[in-house]
Amino acid sequence: MEMATFTIDDKKVQAPAGSNLLEAARQNGIQIPGLCYHHKLTPTGACRLCLVKIEGTRGMTASCTVKVTEGMKVIAFDQELEETRRFLLNYLLYEYSHHYDGTYPDELRELIIRYELDKPDYRFIKPVRHKPDFKTEDSSPVLTYDPAKCIKCFRCIKACEEVQGKNVLSFTGRGTGSYIIAGTGVWGESECDGCGECIQLCPTGAIVEKPNRTKIDLSKIEKRVVSTCPYCGVGCQVELLVQDGKIVRINGVEGVLPNDGRLCVKGRFGYEFVQSPDRLTVPLIKRNGKFEEASWDEALGLIAAKFQEIKDNYGSDALSGYASAKCSNEDNYLFQRFIRTVFGTNNIDYCTRLCHASTVTAMLKAIGDGAGSNPVQDFETTDCLFVIGNNIIDTHPITATYVKRAATKGQLIIVVDPKWTPLVRYSTVWLQPKLGTDIALLNGLVHIIIKNGWINRRFIEERVEGGMEAFSDLEELVTRYTPEFVSGITGVPAENLNLAARLYATSPTAMIATGMGMSQQVTGTHNVFCLINMMLITGQVGRERCGINPPRGQNNVQGVTDVGCSPVNYPGYIPVSDDENRRKVAKVWDVPYESLSPRPGLTTVEIMQTAYKGKIKGIFIMGENPMISDPNLNHTEEALNRMEFVVVQDIFLTETTKLADVVLPASAWGEKEGTFVNSDRRVLRTRKAVECPGTARIDWRIIHELSRRMGKPMPDYRDESEIFNEIARVTPIMAGISYSRLEKGSIQWPCPTSDHPGTPTLYLERFNTPTGRGKLFPVEYVPQNEFTDSEYPLMLNSGRLLYHYHTATMSRRTEVLRDFINESFILIHPEDALRYDLFEGGRVRVESRRGELETQVRISEEVLAGEVFMPWHFTESQVNRLTRDELDPYSRIAPFKLSAVRIQKV
Repeated sequence: MEMATFTIDDKKVQAPAGSNLLEAARQNGIQIPGLCYHHKLTPTGACRLCLVKIEGTRGMTASCTVKVTEGMKVIAFDQELEETRRFLLNYLLYEYSHHYDGTYPDELRELIIRYELDKPDYRFIKPVRHKPDFKTEDSSPVLTYDPAKCIKCFRCIKACEEVQGKNVLSFTGRGTGSYIIAGTGVWGESECDGCGECIQLCPTGAIVEKPNRTKIDLSKIEKRVVSTCPYCGVGCQVELLVQDGKIVRINGVEGVLPNDGRLCVKGRFGYEFVQSPDRLTVPLIKRNGKFEEASWDEALGLIAAKFQEIKDNYGSDALSGYASAKCSNEDNYLFQRFIRTVFGTNNIDYCTRLCHASTVTAMLKAIGDGAGSNPVQDFETTDCLFVIGNNIIDTHPITATYVKRAATKGQLIIVVDPKWTPLVRYSTVWLQPKLGTDIALLNGLVHIIIKNGWINRRFIEERVEGGMEAFSDLEELVTRYTPEFVSGITGVPAENLNLAARLYATSPTAMIATGMGMSQQVTGTHNVFCLINMMLITGQVGRERCGINPPRGQNNVQGVTDVGCSPVNYPGYIPVSDDENRRKVAKVWDVPYESLSPRPGLTTVEIMQTAYKGKIKGIFIMGENPMISDPNLNHTEEALNRMEFVVVQDIFLTETTKLADVVLPASAWGEKEGTFVNSDRRVLRTRKAVECPGTARIDWRIIHELSRRMGKPMPDYRDESEIFNEIARVTPIMAGISYSRLEKGSIQWPCPTSDHPGTPTLYLERFNTPTGRGKLFPVEYVPQNEFTDSEYPLMLNSGRLLYHYHTATMSRRTEVLRDFINESFILIHPEDALRYDLFEGGRVRVESRRGELETQVRISEEVLAGEVFMPWHFTESQVNRLTRDELDPYSRIAPFKLSAVRIQKV
């Protein structure tokens, strides 16, 4: 980056050539005033307060509109400039009604005081009386807009358009009568999804958030704590404001990755669950079918005795554990150590088995790592983005902001999804295949790429195992997958297939974002193999802005597998059968090497299937809710009932705790220190802001005490940093990371040594396979076992919504998120609605071959005729009563995406 040297008020300063002059001045400690400029937005020059004089330029110039050049001479402060600024500020106050209530940061107020205009008598331009129609806009669930405080700086409009990519806000009216509107006029009826970017960037308090409006007082904020968002796997950095021992506001942290201050509606407003009155505060023991409060000593004593009894009577493999993607790396690391050293089994898994297990399995086999290959910012800079089975705008909203900004710059976006998603609006081409036909579609794209000579022969020869010989096997397999043949299977027009193949294969750089639409099938592993085949033969990997990325659904779903909560791998993805690593780990854990089982354990669904057969007798569930998240819930419910002893450690009573024998009150996000790992392998700190309620305890401390009571004491860790140090000792990909380094910023693994900077992009030189080369896995399309017929004529798809989070244990305890949506529904195509005589909002019963539920109808062309869609957040309509527990033979994932159903009016 070329630096320019120049002067401001005779002070020599430096800044990147071409950078914004106002920003450069402020970074050099010269605080030129301004209200319309923000570093994330294009310059507006609307407020004119940042005026400067530049040698060689006539008059005064708004510094926010000027680029830095070598040798420029700038005057930022003199009497004329300051008098002009005071006049301009006074003019802004002409149509401004100022009443500051201490609940929001107010940049304008600071300037009013600075320029001694804080009293009306000091102003030479008197305020205008506002028109009667300047009423406060209060229809949004999350914010209030007061036109009387608006100075028309454009920051909110640009924040909505340029930062979030939503284009919801605009001006209406003229002159002093103009004001901001959302959509066509009513905020609560507009497309505003409540992200709050406009709130964070408003300089005057014209737009403020509703939650805690009457409670918060910035002068009484006790502390501000920087942490990591507890929702999806983007890992947004957040600032928690604490007052009276409670979290009262969350802001995005500016200037740091992965979000640079951006948040979604859940990240900004979804914190109420932490201080919910529903929180568990004391241990509960079930006696005579009812829960009774108990002391910690009694509860832990009972748990230790019962688990030991099962182990003595039936052996170690009669016990099992579910770890948690919502808990920290430190919690989960000790949990898997507990299961392996105290229980003596590898029967440990968690929700990744229900989401991206097939993705990870395929990626590990083909390229050697199961994590995303690229940093999040590459989503904006790659030339072509291939998004398949991933509703990225709703499920990973901040990653989507990069994509939406890229679309305005000409990025080619290919969307592959059987259901319409908001990203289709930004796409170059949308492929809408029938559910379950992904392999045929991808083989068809590979066929087109090969036929047109769009392969990267050099890459295949140098970086693919078997070179052109392996390629020829793939070429032979896809010969029959002509565009016409594939179109007949998938329903996607041949011309769209040709276009998508050409865009992906011929773009200078291209990335894949693959989601649970691909992975949650019995062919999930094969689906991802096909994606990787396409990536390898085109050479769209092994370079910056190229690769494959599975955005992770929960805040720490990446980290939990990284630190070993897997039935087949120790921390760092080292197989449990690896004798050398097992000896190393045994030494660190101070246990006999022979006590660590080399046998792979059971996966999530297999644990329940084995319990149903009576062979798993006990389970320890930490922060998971399988009675919402597992497939075929009727079967899961019976499996839990057949176990001799069930322990659930959670922050709320859930659908699963109802079936437990003991419930332990645990710590929520915001109540403990720790680390998460996000979707681009970024290790991030999460920090304590408030205390646990009642007698609830931090998760790892519960595990630590239980280990001691079962005769296998762990080291006396002083704090979470010491646990992480142990993680680094047994996890090679994190060996160079420590809390002291993380205080300076996040680090992307692999980071093998303490002086290693981390690895933003994987596979630049080699793949992480034994040979260092990627591997092709040609696979045929085979129709799946679940099919529609006259009895069950519709195929059900399922997924997430923007406003809720997986089992919704957290999000449905936040009022503003419930205000956006709080009811289950089923999307059905208009043709099917007509066929079955269904109407909008009508109550229906949905039945599959496994179970049934009731919900309401939404008629929409977002789904294909013959297909329906339901979100699975709502306990009153448990979608997984309908799904099946047939498993992908490689990853052992269940097919949540394809369930034949019928619909009847209630």
